[in-house]
Amino acid sequence: MVKHPLEEIIPSFDIVSYYVGITMAFAEVVNAGCKKLALSSPYELDMVEKILPATKYAAKVYEVKLMIEPDLLVSKLFPKNIAKDKTVILIAHDQSVLDDYLSLKQLKQRSIEEGFPEKLENDIAKRFGMLLNYDEETINRLVDKNS
Repeated sequence: MVKHPLEEIIPSFDIVSYYVGITMAFAEVVNAGCKKLALSSPYELDMVEKILPATKYAAKVYEVKLMIEPDLLVSKLFPKNIAKDKTVILIAHDQSVLDDYLSLKQLKQRSIEEGFPEKLENDIAKRFGMLLNYDEETINRLVDKNS
């Protein structure tokens, strides 16, 4: 397993506890309405299995929805390989947010079939960014960076 930089700073650093803490924080932020959707770090499957019980606990405590995503939407919002061969946990305010995410994945399939038209790819990235509650400036910066 790749070492985390915090292991150099905190002698007793525990990566599983670290990821669970992030999940708890994201669940709270989503519950509070600050974000409609939050994404976990991209994980190897064994890490997902380790943190899943605590992730489900966070979802129950903060009344949010989870989706285990082994095939994260690829868009201009993030580097193409950010989650390649990894699993991401989506933390959503409610089922409609997950439905919106799944609609974007369907739109991405259409984009693939049409040869990745730039307008459609930009629309997918913008809508994905909006689900994540990124502001327009951030979305544009990320799209420019990852185009």
